[in-house]
Amino acid sequence: MEWKKAYKGFNADMTCLGFQFEEGGEYHENCVKLCNYGFHACEVPMDVFGYYAPGKSVYHEVEIGGDTSERLSDDSKIVGTDIRIGAKLNIAGLIKAQIEYIKRNIESAAQGDGG
Repeated sequence: MEWKKAYKGFNADMTCLGFQFEEGGEYHENCVKLCNYGFHACEVPMDVFGYYAPGKSVYHEVEIGGDTSERLSDDSKIVGTDIRIGAKLNIAGLIKAQIEYIKRNIESAAQGDGG
């Protein structure tokens, strides 16, 4: 299975829509449908703020696996059948991840353009 690095917000108690998560946990769902069921996360770090507001949420690096082909057109939200919960990130960590994300995409675009 291919895993995609992403970022996920949770309520302060590490719940999301009533599901309890734990740092280091790995979870599986049989079906996915974007915005309905499956495990959701954002490929762009700062997009998590659209779903979980700072001050009352916690954020983690995650890996999303399984069917991740469905995407929202207005942000980087993806869904998969599997999720691995990685390290907790504070706001500074999300900002750093955002900068790294932008750098990777600039470098990738430059290589694609032959430069």
